[in-house]
Amino acid sequence: MRTQLPVVALGLGAFVFSASSALAAPTTGAPAAPSVMASERPVAVTPPAENDHPAPNSIYAEGLGAGLLYSINYERMVLDDLGVRAGFGYWSVGASATMDGQTVGASASYFSIPITASYVGIRNRKHSLELGGGPTIIHASGSASGFGVSSSGSATTALGTAMVGYRLHPVGDAGFMFRVGAMALVGKGLGFSVTNPDAIGVLPWLYLSLGASF
Repeated sequence: MRTQLPVVALGLGAFVFSASSALAAPTTGAPAAPSVMASERPVAVTPPAENDHPAPNSIYAEGLGAGLLYSINYERMVLDDLGVRAGFGYWSVGASATMDGQTVGASASYFSIPITASYVGIRNRKHSLELGGGPTIIHASGSASGFGVSSSGSATTALGTAMVGYRLHPVGDAGFMFRVGAMALVGKGLGFSVTNPDAIGVLPWLYLSLGASF
């Protein structure tokens, strides 16, 4: 009876070991999908929409153009496709001569205020066709003296302008602004061959602008 106890104990241990091995063995078939924490799941990121709005404010100098000789201008884009500008220009000329001990002199000064509206709806980002026009107010004054006589006078008038050209205007941020094109000045006495100073005429003109938009 005592000699059988080790055999029984040995057999019981082998049964327990085989049962525990069977429970620990992986099951056959498709492997279980690994669990993914919520924080590790990819999150779809929507890219920000591209800013396609022209910079709303511009300050630029214009050669020739609506200011006639030059002008310093400020423009505001009241809409994405429409800008309104106002500027000013000033210049003066003078001359004098001495004859028989008498000095004769004359001087004239001009002040211009160009006001225009520009449509820039035909564009590809910062490149656009510019169409526009508006009035230019001109104030002129002059004086002359000589031989003991002097005189002076002043007058204010207005011209019409129409323009077509190319514009480089920054979009979405501040940057360099550039304009170039052709213009027509419309007013009394304008033209290459004027026979009637009171007749309305048209004078072809050019313009070139350099500045910054922000």
